[in-house]
Amino acid sequence: MTIKIKKRALGKGLAELIPELAEENLEKVKDPTKGYTELPLDFVTFFNLQPRITFREDESFQELLKSIEEKGVLQPIIVRKISEDLYECIAGERRLRAAKKLGLKTIPAIVKDLSDEEALLVSIMENLQRKDLNPLEVALAYKNLIEKFGFTQEDIANKIGKDRATVANFLRLLKLPKEIQEDLLKERLTVGHAKALLSLPNEELQLKARDLILEKNLSVRETERLVERIKKEYETGEKKPPKEPDPDLLYLSEELSKLVGTKVLVKMQRKKPCFVFQFDSLESAEKFLEKLKTSFVQT
Repeated sequence: MTIKIKKRALGKGLAELIPELAEENLEKVKDPTKGYTELPLDFVTFFNLQPRITFREDESFQELLKSIEEKGVLQPIIVRKISEDLYECIAGERRLRAAKKLGLKTIPAIVKDLSDEEALLVSIMENLQRKDLNPLEVALAYKNLIEKFGFTQEDIANKIGKDRATVANFLRLLKLPKEIQEDLLKERLTVGHAKALLSLPNEELQLKARDLILEKNLSVRETERLVERIKKEYETGEKKPPKEPDPDLLYLSEELSKLVGTKVLVKMQRKKPCFVFQFDSLESAEKFLEKLKTSFVQT
């Protein structure tokens, strides 16, 4: 099977991949003689390349359970045959989970001969169309296509009907620290927060901003203002020229160093001079102390 999807055809992409799902063919699919088969649920397993990492039994899943309990599974899942008694669910994972949870014996399924690459594309597209994936799961799915199948960002964009820039922006999320990626996955942060954090120059600042976002429950707009402030402070601190040493303090440091035989720094703290003695070792410091005591006794 060769996949050919026109750019920006995401809305009907699955129908192009699986013609049985085209609107005009749905009635045929519902006819057991013209499109799908009833598979024993025990024969159907989950797709090992499924883009979704987390599965939430949220309100929409509860609604799906209720619908299937009342009307059955109305839309077939898409599977590929692995062995005589084993099929892998490529699209329709929520329906499969719901059917298993309800204890159904069989499920309607369209069996397709799909390669790993084709199966992953179908799975990604179904989830994107249903908006089931969160941003990090989308990014990891794209990464999978690149690393496992040699796709370029342009290839992915053409296959799923997105701009290349959109694909690139999702992949950039994987450059964030693991803690922030976990926040995205657990939905503690949104993709808007993540995009703002990406503009910070290093992980230390990204994590600093992330902690403030979570602590203060900042909105995306508030996060953008926070990030701008952190960037400004960072850039100002980086570009600030080194302060010229005070000549009087420098003179005192040099004279005291000669007098006591070790490095002495003279600094101003709260408008008062502060002396810092530097020794090569603890033994040197002890010798200096003994010498100082002797001088006081003689005096």
